[in-house]
Amino acid sequence: MRPDRRFEAPVLFLHLSALVLAIGPFLFFGAVVAPSLFRVLPTRDLAARVVSPVLSAACLIAEVAFGVLFATAWYLGRDRFPRLTRSLFTRLPVAGFFAALVVRELLIPPIDRIRQEAPGLIDQLPAADASRILLERYHRLATGFTGVLIIVGIVVLVLTVRLLAAPRRFSGPGAARPPVPKLL
Repeated sequence: MRPDRRFEAPVLFLHLSALVLAIGPFLFFGAVVAPSLFRVLPTRDLAARVVSPVLSAACLIAEVAFGVLFATAWYLGRDRFPRLTRSLFTRLPVAGFFAALVVRELLIPPIDRIRQEAPGLIDQLPAADASRILLERYHRLATGFTGVLIIVGIVVLVLTVRLLAAPRRFSGPGAARPPVPKLL
């Protein structure tokens, strides 16, 4: 069953928009927002109070974007990719969705709770303090899952470029004409 060509352009637009929303906020957050906040605000705890809700919102946006990417990837890649590539094209958005979900639901709340329950500012605790060690572990996990999310988005982008660059069979008028013989 071939997809209806009328829906291809709107679905592709939706796919590219979701791709931008899946990758863009995290790249901007990691390159501009977080470093600026940690540089400008007087303590890392104060900066973390601002970063936490921003990162949660970015994860929520990414979850929705990866859900849209799953649906659009399934539609766009139905008969254009080999089975293995099509499988990758539709399963990567699921991995991105779960990476964003893990950061938002499983890593940010404990980080916030550790900061609230810490005896004083995290920056002033000794390096061997249990709260500080646990916070650093959660932070590394959150950074790792965010990196996975960005990598998944970039791979989906590469597969989308391959999809757009692939030659298409023309099925319009004149497609069934026999070849014109060469003269001389």
